[in-house]
Amino acid sequence: MAVIVTGASGFIGGAIARALATRDETVYALGRRDPEIPGVNFQTWDLTEPAPESVKSLAAKASAVFHCAGIAEVSADDDELYNVKVTGTRNVLDAFAKARIVHISSTTVYATTEPHADLWEEAGPKDPNDFHDAYSRTHALAEQLVMRIRPDAAILRPAAVYGPGETMLMPYLSRVAKKGVLRLPGGGRQKITLTHIDNLVRAAIACVDVPSASGPFNIGDPTPYKLKDAVSTHFARMEYEPVVIDAIAKDKALFAAKLGLKIKTFFKRGNGAELFLVEYLQHDRTYNLTRQHRVLGISTTQHLVPSRLQ
Repeated sequence: MAVIVTGASGFIGGAIARALATRDETVYALGRRDPEIPGVNFQTWDLTEPAPESVKSLAAKASAVFHCAGIAEVSADDDELYNVKVTGTRNVLDAFAKARIVHISSTTVYATTEPHADLWEEAGPKDPNDFHDAYSRTHALAEQLVMRIRPDAAILRPAAVYGPGETMLMPYLSRVAKKGVLRLPGGGRQKITLTHIDNLVRAAIACVDVPSASGPFNIGDPTPYKLKDAVSTHFARMEYEPVVIDAIAKDKALFAAKLGLKIKTFFKRGNGAELFLVEYLQHDRTYNLTRQHRVLGISTTQHLVPSRLQ
């Protein structure tokens, strides 16, 4: 039997594929680019198109599919996000109708305009029409598709994922720091659940080891962090440029991000990443993790505990 990973050239898919390869599994990576992972076979497939015969031939021997393909840019073109996340998910479900499905989603399926205080899984996904950014909307649509076609599938909703090779939250915060100062809405006092990549990989593999596990699972480090403490600790460990964390009023940050997007859009240089981030950091973002422990049977690690020498 074989195990399939889509999006293995990306941060999350690559980590899952590498972990599966160490389990002496026959692993196939499907996607546009060869992830070049030792022990992982590569088969070309543009997931926005129906599966070619070479991929269909894998279906008979595929025991599980880890569907990790996506676009790690919240400001990517709306059509591109839809084609990859929604059309791509449908094509995967059609191609592997009998395999165990583990679908990687995100906590962005919960509305960003409301506080997230220990949210259970039933709080989302919200109506896709309620999202004004295509990144969150396509994640919600993809989840609804999986739930409708494959109710036996496991759906993982990691909070912001960090670790070696990360591509989103922490690298973006590092880039927006100016002259060694990172201005965070509210001074970074928000409580926020974060997910180390090792914890997400552990949860993903557990979905195969516990084949009865179905539906959505919030995935994260055991205890929420105070954002500014998590940023300081992580920046030090990843050897990012050190920063001093300063405060900007939440309403001021939101107004500036909206105005900046309008100006950039007028000059055809629109980028919604800053607005997405500011909206995300307006409130606490914490999630109830009971199901990852009770159903998947995993214990996760609190990776961003400051060291005494830091």
